[in-house]
Amino acid sequence: MKYTARRYTERCVTLLRKSAARIDRRARWTLVPLLAIVIFWAPMWTAALRFRSHPATAAEPLWAPILVYHTIASAQAGESALRRQLTVDPAIFQQQMTYLADNKYTVISLETLIDALEGQRSLPARAVVITFDDGWLSQYQNALPILERMHFTATFFVITKQVGRGSMYMSVDDVRALQAAGMTIAAHSRTHPNLVDVTDAQLRDEVLGSRQDLQKMLGITTEIFAYPYGSWNKRVEAAVQDAGYHAARAYPGGSWNSSADRFALHSILATNDMAAFERDLRVPSSVLTMTESGRTPPRYRAPIGETSALAIR
Repeated sequence: MKYTARRYTERCVTLLRKSAARIDRRARWTLVPLLAIVIFWAPMWTAALRFRSHPATAAEPLWAPILVYHTIASAQAGESALRRQLTVDPAIFQQQMTYLADNKYTVISLETLIDALEGQRSLPARAVVITFDDGWLSQYQNALPILERMHFTATFFVITKQVGRGSMYMSVDDVRALQAAGMTIAAHSRTHPNLVDVTDAQLRDEVLGSRQDLQKMLGITTEIFAYPYGSWNKRVEAAVQDAGYHAARAYPGGSWNSSADRFALHSILATNDMAAFERDLRVPSSVLTMTESGRTPPRYRAPIGETSALAIR
């Protein structure tokens, strides 16, 4: 028997309806409960996925001083009071590094501290971070040999447009030698303006441009920025994040930081004052007790007066 196209279509539709009816009768008592289970559990499954996609709860604040050095040189006649405050004599710097070693401090990288703030690792009880600002030649000549003898690491924040310009700043080869010695090289803007006062275009050039400069100079993609003069606001912070940095060091604030401070890390100015150096590095008893026992230190708010209004270079 031959079928026309119309009759063939009608027969196909009839067969499909009969098949659907048979499936419906056989699967009614299986599919309906299954559908109910899916409807009931779908919101809970979605919520679970959202929970897993979010990062872990921010870690508690950690005590780990971030020391900030500038020029490592003997005092010169005619220096301003501010320049003297930002200059540490090489002999004093050696004394300070020896103090760290003798008192069993563990010098860690700034990246290690940032990881710990995000809950990705733990820190030793006496962790301390060493940083240098600006890229002064004296840091390479006088600080690096001491760091190498002590087997200490440090982060050098360089003003990228000053590298290789003038006798006071490091050359490209000097910066590469720091990198080869295991030091971290990070960005401190291109020309060191107060970023709060510049235009949006200048801000982007200083922040993103310094990152690009280091990429060309050293073949690295730095993740850390230091605000010139320690000066920043929400606009500056947003520019640093937009440029791809993972963290930024500000000034001052003391020895405590939390994950919420990642783009405004507190730090301490290191000076020739050895008594102040020892005082700043005095480990709170609660931190020593709890860290050595494997417990997390309590949440801490820096006491009034712990910070300073000094703007540093």
